[in-house]
Amino acid sequence: MPRIIHLLAQLLALSVAVVYAQTYIVRNNCPRPIDLFIGEASEGTLNRGQRVVKTGLGPDAGFFYTTTNGGKTSSGQLVATRAGFYFEPNYWYYYLVRDQDQAINTGISIKPNHPASSGFCTVAACEKSGCDTAYTFPPVFHSPVPPPADGPAPSPPLYQCKEPRTNFTITFCPSGRWPKKL
Repeated sequence: MPRIIHLLAQLLALSVAVVYAQTYIVRNNCPRPIDLFIGEASEGTLNRGQRVVKTGLGPDAGFFYTTTNGGKTSSGQLVATRAGFYFEPNYWYYYLVRDQDQAINTGISIKPNHPASSGFCTVAACEKSGCDTAYTFPPVFHSPVPPPADGPAPSPPLYQCKEPRTNFTITFCPSGRWPKKL
């Protein structure tokens, strides 16, 4: 009996790992190299046109952002545009965050690998200060149960893909330019 319990525990751990095995492709389309951060950890520099593939980050990867082009104040306060993700048991929420009264340091977009349909799996993008497609503060998720399967897509700045195996492409400077300063 203990062996069966051990095997069941291993299968459960494996199934959880498969569900959370997202792939994030991070692209730099900015005019110059950027310093990439995931969570609060530096991931090094991405040259213009370069991309990096990240897997195994789990459902709590933290924000993807760059401090390049004014993403930190002289006092060290982070004012960077950020990409965030929240995993429900069967699908992903994704969103962007910008600082309320600051010019954004880079444009950013999140594109799921599934086609957009009925408002789900749409591209989230913020390429200018004051965009209404990004939160001004990170959202707080309290939902203990997922919304009904037949519920409508959320309205931006919250985005959702109902596909459990969704991968994302995060692009800095989707337009290829720095945003205009306020």
